[in-house]
Amino acid sequence: MEIQKYKKNQVIFNQGDVADFMFEIISGEVGIYMDYEVEDGMKELGILREGDFLGELEFIDSSARIATAVALDSEVVVRRLNIDDFNQIMKERPAKVILMIQQLCDRVRKLDNHYLEVCQAIEEYRKAEEENLPKSESLLKRLVKYSAVARKRS
Repeated sequence: MEIQKYKKNQVIFNQGDVADFMFEIISGEVGIYMDYEVEDGMKELGILREGDFLGELEFIDSSARIATAVALDSEVVVRRLNIDDFNQIMKERPAKVILMIQQLCDRVRKLDNHYLEVCQAIEEYRKAEEENLPKSESLLKRLVKYSAVARKRS
């Protein structure tokens, strides 16, 4: 386990990076951003704080980072964990692993809500098409944003 310090606006990891490590925030706040490749550019997915983990999803399944993590405070301190560190925590501190699982569950719930928003936008579009009604500007903007994410992921 290695302690690392980051200054405000310093990138901890970038979207697309190989995930060789995960991190636990010791102090400070970290913003998580995804580049949707649309006019709005980077979208804030959330802010993580002391005790939160970041980069664990990609670390656990050995995939590329899906977002960028940026230090938001004048000093952010994180614990960088490699696979051996993670295995040690699983054996010696199972409560820490439970905390990580709880955080992942919270993120899944948020994704479920986001998925529901996408489904609602699609249904709104379908109804407008079916009834030959104009699509609202708000609907079209949401669809452009959602489709940009799909294009980026494929």
